[in-house]
Formats: sequence, C-alpha cells, structure tokens
Amino acid sequence: MLRVRLICFCFFLGPLLGFAQDSRSTVEIPETEAAEHRIGTRGPIYTNLGQGAPTLEPVTLEVVVGTDGKSLDAIKTSGFIFGDLTFLWKTWQYRPFERNGHPVVAKVRESVAVLPIRGRSEVHIPFPEIHDWNSLRITLSRSGCYGTCSTYEIEIHGDGTVLYDGKAFVGTTGRKRVKISQPSLVKLVDAFRKADYFSLADGYVSGVTDLPTCASSISFDGLSKSVLDYVGRDVGMPPGVSDVEAAIDLLSEASKWVRRK
Repeated sequence: MLRVRLICFCFFLGPLLGFAQDSRSTVEIPETEAAEHRIGTRGPIYTNLGQGAPTLEPVTLEVVVGTDGKSLDAIKTSGFIFGDLTFLWKTWQYRPFERNGHPVVAKVRESVAVLPIRGRSEVHIPFPEIHDWNSLRITLSRSGCYGTCSTYEIEIHGDGTVLYDGKAFVGTTGRKRVKISQPSLVKLVDAFRKADYFSLADGYVSGVTDLPTCASSISFDGLSKSVLDYVGRDVGMPPGVSDVEAAIDLLSEASKWVRRK
C-alpha cells in the first residue's frame, strides 16, 4: 500500500519537479534520412589553425530538431574550433521529420569539416530570386567576449517584422519589436546579394581566443544559408560578410537599441 501511494505521489509531483517529459519522444534519425531533410549546407568551416596539417578533425554535433524543422539544441560530441558554434547550429533548418504521418522531435548527427583556409577554392553560386517574400527570414547573432562586447540577436521576417533580443552590454536589454518598410527590406536583401552570400563558406574562424562571435543567415523559398564569423577577416573572410552584418544592424533599426549611451 505504501508503495502504491509513493508511486501516485511521484506521479502528481512529477510535473512540478521536472520529472515529466514531453509525450513526444525524441526519435533517432539515420544519417541518410537526415541528409534528405536537411535545408542548406553544413560546412565546411575554414580556419588558420593547423596550417601545417593536411587535415583537421571535423566537429560533430548531435542536434535536436523540433516538429517545425528548426534546431532546438545541440551537443558537440567531438572536434574543436574557436568561436561559438551555438550561433551556427541555431540557423540550421530541416524539413520536418515524421513517423506514422505525424511530426516528431528528432535527433540528428551532423559533421562539419574544418579545413585550412589556404585550401579554399572560390565557387560562385548565384543569389536566387525571392519568390515568396513571406518565407524570408534573416538573422544576426553577436556573442560576448572577454570584455564588454555587445551580446544580442536580431530576427527579421519577410513582412518587415524585426525581433530584437538584447542580452548584455547593450543600450537596451530584453525584447523589442518593430516593423521596417519594404524598401528597407529590399535594400537589406541587396546587401546579401552584393556579398555573393551563397558563394561564401559556412564559417571563417581565427585561432585566437576571447573575442566575439557573429553569425548571419538568410532563408527563403526552402533555401537557407548562414555564415559564422569569428575574427574572420584574419583568415581571409571576404569583406562582404562584415557589410551584411552591418546592414542588418542598421536597416533593422536595432542599432538604436544596441548603442550604449
């Protein structure tokens, strides 16, 4: 009788103590299926680390994907690279995974190659025309550093909605929402086009410590591209990446919240 009561007691207290989990269990996804659902690329990242080495160990992550196909969480299981990879995996998207006709929370394994910058070859991928502006989503994330670097995130939607989340060392902390004009939105997309954004590497990472990480991304019409910038100019990152980052700050009007008085 005592045992039954104890079980019932735990059953009712479970949600309060954090024992209860979502009824939708996480499904392990085979690599072949994950590849079919992946939207956009997964690397490589170029660095000046190990310039004398012919190969560098790839970074592998276990990524949890929500029922909407957006990355919810990730754990690095092997490999090493400077910079905050959180900003990179947060931009990853997938076509939703299903089991028995219902969307499921999925766990996928991703491997990102880390290559010496001297081995990068230029490949031109034309910037696609946007057909469905409602599908447009642009993001920018900046991390902290060993100091007082501004830490915040910006998300811009195709209807002009801007979502700002100030984390630390900014003029305004917390969340803000504003709407920008269509001409401003078009001008912002033009910044991506001028940077030849889809031809860029997925990451440019310098072998230094304690500096801020920045990641930008754009997605539309089922396409997605993101670029990780960790002191990227030190490893030959094209200046267009910095131009895109600055354009997002300015044209989103978030700069007024970032600026400290």
